[in-house]
Amino acid sequence: MASKVKTWVWIVVGVVALGILGVISMAAAGLWFVKSHVDIRPTTTAAATVDFQSMRDRFSGQKPLIELDDRGNFVHSNVDRPNGTQRPDTLNIMAFDPKDERVVRIEIPFWLLRLKMRGTRFDVGGNNLDLAKLRLTVEDLERFGPTLIVDHRDSDGARVLVWTQ
Repeated sequence: MASKVKTWVWIVVGVVALGILGVISMAAAGLWFVKSHVDIRPTTTAAATVDFQSMRDRFSGQKPLIELDDRGNFVHSNVDRPNGTQRPDTLNIMAFDPKDERVVRIEIPFWLLRLKMRGTRFDVGGNNLDLAKLRLTVEDLERFGPTLIVDHRDSDGARVLVWTQ
């Protein structure tokens, strides 16, 4: 005589299966997001210099919002500029490490920045870029519109360029 499985067992099995599928879906979405917004490429120092200069030329005559010293510590902010006429869509980070000879480009949509309640921190090549440490908020970045935020070069030849567009 076959025994009948109780209804509550099927409900528990269904909830567990849905939970597992949900976790798998979230992991897949996260991997897709990172793959579509982070680009890491090998390069030479000369090629990276050209890439950085061409990007920097887009903001010719403009001082970065934040000036850093050789070690990446905050020195001065240049926030005495007029408000922008349009709101930026993305925060862009371009970093070069001459030891690894690779350029990392990250494009972060502003809707994601707005979701974070506290300071916004990004890990770029082992170095943290923390907007709160740089004394900037997402609202500040939106107010200035597309602009150059950081143009930093250290004594080892590593370089970081951060801008909004």
